[in-house]
Amino acid sequence: IFIKSVMMSSFSLPTTTTRTRNRKMDGMKARSNNNTTNNNQIVEDKLKPDWAGDDILSKAVDAAISNKFLYEVIMKPMARKTLIDTAEKNGIKWREVAEELQKDERLQAKFNEIEISSMEYPEYYLKPFHAYTEGNLCWLAACEAESATYSMALRVYPKERITAMEAQQRLRDSYTTTLRDHREKYNATNVEPEVIVDIGCSVGMSTRYISRQFPSAKTIGMDLSPHMLAVASLRDEQETDSSQRVWVHGKGEDTKMADNSVDVVSLAFVIHECPETATDALMKEAFRILRPGGTFIMTDNNPQSAVIQKLPPALFTLMKSTEPHSNEYYTINVVNMLKANGFEHAHQEQTDPRHRTVLASKPL
Repeated sequence: IFIKSVMMSSFSLPTTTTRTRNRKMDGMKARSNNNTTNNNQIVEDKLKPDWAGDDILSKAVDAAISNKFLYEVIMKPMARKTLIDTAEKNGIKWREVAEELQKDERLQAKFNEIEISSMEYPEYYLKPFHAYTEGNLCWLAACEAESATYSMALRVYPKERITAMEAQQRLRDSYTTTLRDHREKYNATNVEPEVIVDIGCSVGMSTRYISRQFPSAKTIGMDLSPHMLAVASLRDEQETDSSQRVWVHGKGEDTKMADNSVDVVSLAFVIHECPETATDALMKEAFRILRPGGTFIMTDNNPQSAVIQKLPPALFTLMKSTEPHSNEYYTINVVNMLKANGFEHAHQEQTDPRHRTVLASKPL
């Protein structure tokens, strides 16, 4: 139901060389195997689920969530318990990993290195979400993020007997393969990017995956949470290719980066956490920092996914209770917003049963 990024020490990974050599082939296999299934799971004549927006069902759910007693005493604890219990039943060591990280004294040192103490946080980022009172600005959220991300990937393929690592690999491969396909089509003379910015990178999983798809690029993982970035940096210490990546405490709406300085701006599972005004600001900033021909890419829940639209009432109520901007996310037209902000070649693809990937280019 929430969060993105991660690299769990509890899971063994293939070597960097093997990953790099086989990434495109694996991604193409994943796309080939899933294209028919994904297409069959899009609801063409219904743009969003009934539980989001101004529908009667959505308003009823919102009214329940706004009841402080129901939210604090029932919904929030139930959302956490459901996530943790489900993850641990599937072999994800949620509590164990979080406890190990919270005891790691190196985290605070990483935090001190990364944090910009003068950071002015947007109002929306200071509100409770993901069942954390302090949102992503706390150690508990940062130390549980990687387990939540593995659990999220497993939910995409509920009927398949695959590990959390395999599910995560398939999820990320579909994203990076779609990015490469877009660049091969619209950047034929300059497919390989030099600079990638992964905005809202959380604890770094999306950053590592996209970095390994484009190993010659400098990849910047940027996030508003210094707690998340501390975990990302700590996990990256054990990776042989960590020199390809840097971790920056920054705001996606105001990156402080130079005009026309980036080849790819990525937002993986970010926009559903933002109000519409912030989404628009993210697009404007991406357009500013991208070089002509540069690529904007995002992935998130697909409002037209049959899986998303048919979620049981208990699940979509719990999901909305931890995601305060759901109504806005599920009702905006991301492709049209990109076009309105000056992008071209804007299009959307269903990359797995739950998620869509949206891409666009800055005109040459």
